[in-house]
Amino acid sequence: KTLQALTEHHDALRMVYREEQGDVIQYNRGLNEASVDMKVFKLNGPAIDNEEKIEREADHLQSSIVLETGNLLKAGLFQAEDGDHLLLAVHHLAVDGVSWRILLEDFAAVYTQLKQGNKPVLPQKTHSFAEYAERLKEFANTKAFLKETDYWRQLEENTIQTPLPKDRQSSDQRMKHTRTVQFSLTAEETEKLTTKVHEAYHTEMNDILLTALGLAMKNWTGQDQVSVHLEGHGREEILEDISISRTVGWFTSMYPMVLNMKHADDLAYQLKQMKEDIRHVPNKGVGYGILRYLTAPEHKTELEFSIQPEISFNYLGQFNEMADSGLFTRSSMPSGQSLSPETEKPNALDIVGYIENGTLTMTLAYHSLEFHERTIQAFSDSFKTHLLKVMEHCLAQDDTVLTPSDLGDDDLTLDELDKLKEIF
Repeated sequence: KTLQALTEHHDALRMVYREEQGDVIQYNRGLNEASVDMKVFKLNGPAIDNEEKIEREADHLQSSIVLETGNLLKAGLFQAEDGDHLLLAVHHLAVDGVSWRILLEDFAAVYTQLKQGNKPVLPQKTHSFAEYAERLKEFANTKAFLKETDYWRQLEENTIQTPLPKDRQSSDQRMKHTRTVQFSLTAEETEKLTTKVHEAYHTEMNDILLTALGLAMKNWTGQDQVSVHLEGHGREEILEDISISRTVGWFTSMYPMVLNMKHADDLAYQLKQMKEDIRHVPNKGVGYGILRYLTAPEHKTELEFSIQPEISFNYLGQFNEMADSGLFTRSSMPSGQSLSPETEKPNALDIVGYIENGTLTMTLAYHSLEFHERTIQAFSDSFKTHLLKVMEHCLAQDDTVLTPSDLGDDDLTLDELDKLKEIF
């Protein structure tokens, strides 16, 4: 009943995708087709003794999603002697990280209301995915938006792309060859990273993480520049009178950024420069994809979209337990493969960070036919070492240092601000 209520409330859970005359068309099925696809598995004994069966069934459930016919939400309820485990799998075309938070909050709310014998009531819907898409298409060719073109053109002109130093080459880019290494901070270090570290330079999490990443990349490659694909939630407020704060869908933005590490020997300057470079990205990068895929060709003749980073970076934020309901916790059971092992891996190295249970974890997924494990492990160790050094530097500062973005001045450089400080 809970899943039925969510499927009726959130349009994205009723989406299907069909190819017509060479184009992929997205359809939203009506409420009469808001069915729930859930399988129940009764397990003999506790869940931990059935882990292999759970993983096998989870793999099957994940791979059973069909875009053309739906449902894009699949559920598996594993009933064990020591409690139930519910697997929810939704195709990535229908959800992003923010959508998952919305869905999990709504799941807890509806389940609780139904358990109490009440009719489920959810917060008011925000604008639909379809309406947002239509408005975005109009916005893509407006004069106000096209001002962004200069920023992306200059980035292309000033970027020197150097390939990653791979241990070997491979034409086989399938996901089945992906391996991961990871590192974590302690709970105490993570608390400092989310609080006190930012007092020195008015920084945000990406300022710190990308500075550390850039320093580690310079150590590895010997280059002052490294281009990365950054991912953002993509829900920037760029359209007037449109709210998508509670709209489920895939809004993720992906855009190239160049980590300029010319000042690596001066950590204070380097950190401030990284912060300013990030602040200068228009609308947190959401416009890059709009320009590339929606803007008319005649409005982007100066852009080649030539920057092809081999690294992607995504900080997902903090994942908190569904504490408000008191009913659910994150299961330790395997959720199955969420990506087909036969699909192509788009990046040589994918770096994802998140905070869960009070600790930061950074996961590095790499192509095992191109990199030795020891190579990525050494890079991971370097990343962690530089992250702790950046944190230590920030914590050692007695005063708060302002940068041009704190003053609301997009044209003022760090050097000009330092000169003004000397004068006054």
